[in-house]
Amino acid sequence: MRRNADKAREAMRRWRQRNPDDHNAASREFYRRHRERVIARSVAYHRAHPDVRRATDARRRGAPGSFTSAQWKALVDRVGGRCGYCGGAGPLHADHRVPIARGGTNDIGNILPACARCNLRKHTMSEESFRELLAFEAKVRVEWTVEFTAEQVRALLAEDR
Repeated sequence: MRRNADKAREAMRRWRQRNPDDHNAASREFYRRHRERVIARSVAYHRAHPDVRRATDARRRGAPGSFTSAQWKALVDRVGGRCGYCGGAGPLHADHRVPIARGGTNDIGNILPACARCNLRKHTMSEESFRELLAFEAKVRVEWTVEFTAEQVRALLAEDR
């Protein structure tokens, strides 16, 4: 078997096809005995291959279309490695401009790199609605910003003591 690995793999494949119940029982037993190791290996793989997770999630949701890791990397480079909404740096999520829940596709044309905060806040909003919300929040922040002099800050801190 050592000398002909392809022959051994083919023999195992045929055995698994002929004995699915035995194979499933053996797999379950292996998992039971080595649960932590199996989970750690799976977690490490998915961390190293986030594109696999994205593709799997989109397929699970039944979204038409797909994009490759190369397309994703090119898109991230095109936006300078920053969030397409707030401009923040950090790990980026693949946000669907038109959410899959609203009939959007998983094609690269419907994807925008977004920071976790923006992507999770946007949820099922359209891109336009979310941008309007961000603009409103920015306006409110500006209107409610209060400027303090150094003396006023010291006085406020002294009052707290």
